[in-house]
Order: sequence, then C-alpha cells, then structure tokens
Amino acid sequence: IRLAAFVAKAVSNDPTAVPASTALSMATRLGAAALHLGALTGSLEPGKRADLILVAITPAHNAPRFRRDAHNAYAQIVYASKASDVTDVMVNGKWLMRDRQLLTLNEAELLVQAQEYARRIDTFLIEREQSVLSKLVALGGSSEEESFEVQVKVKLDDPAPVQEALRRPEVKIVYQRHYHQHDNYFNFSDPSQGRLRYREDEFIGPKEEVVNSRVRLTLIGPAREGGFRHDVLLSRSRYLAPATNSLRFYREYFKPTSVVPIDKVRLRWLVNFRDTEFYVNLDHFETPKPVDYLEIKSRTWSRSDAEHKAQLATELITFLGGSLRKTETRDYIEIVDKKKGIR
Repeated sequence: IRLAAFVAKAVSNDPTAVPASTALSMATRLGAAALHLGALTGSLEPGKRADLILVAITPAHNAPRFRRDAHNAYAQIVYASKASDVTDVMVNGKWLMRDRQLLTLNEAELLVQAQEYARRIDTFLIEREQSVLSKLVALGGSSEEESFEVQVKVKLDDPAPVQEALRRPEVKIVYQRHYHQHDNYFNFSDPSQGRLRYREDEFIGPKEEVVNSRVRLTLIGPAREGGFRHDVLLSRSRYLAPATNSLRFYREYFKPTSVVPIDKVRLRWLVNFRDTEFYVNLDHFETPKPVDYLEIKSRTWSRSDAEHKAQLATELITFLGGSLRKTETRDYIEIVDKKKGIR
C-alpha cells in the first residue's frame, strides 16, 4: 500500500497524488471491485463477508498520532504501520488469529516444515553448483544434441585463393553466410565438466550491415576422437540454450576458473564437392591475434562414411589451396595460446 502511494507521487511529481485514503481503498474496496468481488468483500457492509484485521497503533514507530483531521488514521495505517502490527484476523466471519496467536494452524509444525524445505533447497543448490550442466538446465530452454562429424583446419597465409577456388565449376555452392562471431569460452577446474561457450552471432548482409543477431550458450562435452591422416572424427555431446542475460551474469552464475575471448569474422559456404556436402568456413581472427584459418566440416553417420569424407576433405583442402602440412584437428579454443594468441 505504501509503495503504491509513493510511486504515484514520484511519477507525477505531485505529493498529493494518491492520498492515503485512496491507497487504502485500492487495497480493500477498489481492489475487490477490480477482481469482480465487490459484491462479496472489500468493505464492511450487511450481506458481505466479514473480512477484517485489527491493527495495533501503540508501537513506537506509529507515534506520534495526530487527531486534528480524521483522515490522519488513513495516513497512520498507510505510512507508519507494519505487517507485524496486525493483532487479529477474521476471514468470512471466522477468527484465524487472535492477539497474534494462530487459531487454525500449528505454528511450531509450520516452522519445522519450512526448515525441511530449506534443507532440501540447500541440498539441491549445492548439488547444482557442482555441475555446469545442472546449472545450465536450471536456466531453462536447453536442448541436447549429439554430433558426429569429420573436421579439419588449415592455417592460411592468404585467404584469397580459397575464395577464388570456390568459384570454379568443380564446387557447387548451396548457400553462403557471413558472420561476426564473438565467443567467450568458460573453462572449469574439472575438465569432465566440459567447456561452456557464450557466443554472440551477428549476421552480416550484402552491404556489410548487421541484419540479425543471436546469442546462445553451448556446453561442449569432451570429444571422443578417431583420427585419420589429416582429419579427425569427433563425437561429442552438446547442450544448447538461448542466452537471455548478459555475459557478466553468466560469469557470476557459472563461476569459471578462466574466460578466453575469441572474436572472428566467418565466411561460411555449404558446398557440394564430388557429390558430398561440406561446410567450408573461412575464419579471420581479430582477437586474440590476427590470423586466418580454413575449416572444413561434414556430418557423418558411420565409420565407412567418415573414412570416405575424410579422404574427400583432404582433397578439398588441396583443391582450395591449403597445405596439408599445416592441418590442425583441434578446436580453436584448444589452439589458443594465452600469451601469443592463435598459433
């Protein structure tokens, strides 16, 4: 009640807005009318429910009491009284509390039950704090996916030949995308927890303008790998969730031991090369250190399919002008040198 009166005065810059009598009516008669219960309650009248409270006005915080104006009683209740001043409560003609003693509830039992709920909540929170996944799920909106893919990266001295090669007829481009990706990788002391990535994607239009954006969290589990000569078969579980809060919030919530930022501009093509689809990513890193990488990926579903795609990925690297001597199978975050940046 007090807050409603104060907010009205602050918003209108008028100290007379929503006087105490109006604020009290909003909590009683007008509130009941707003809920379409005005015929049942909200005021003490014949035929309505006897819903009332008695309020002690003797505590020191209720002093002094002014008697010149009868409306001062409203101000006393709205501006000075507290919930603890309520001594008696009647609902629909039945006393529920008399002289601060509950008549229909066992207060001692309620306190015991409340403490038990507190213990269970403490247990849940302690267990949740020990698991990054549990904390992510608690935020809501997360989904799990298992990915199997062949991937390989190649460090480039010059990315221009890659784009020139993609224009050749041997490669059919299904679509092309342009992103600015701002990643923050959360590392934890226990490697089995995986690594959490906070990613801000900015989708870039044909005029180099930002046409859309997306922010999400990805919990990346440890990878199970099967290596080929130049490629690697990765099997990993991932949990995705929309990021609806700030980076600072997630840093305080997940409490990582370290956070590694990586900013890059990504040109992505979905291409068909020798009747097989591959994602071709041309990544220019802005932080931690300027460098260019070519990344080739393809989803797979069996060992034989992975072997076939691994061979084609090697041929695609050569076709795009990459050097097989510079191939890299680790994730970007694993390539990062904290002192020198991307190697």
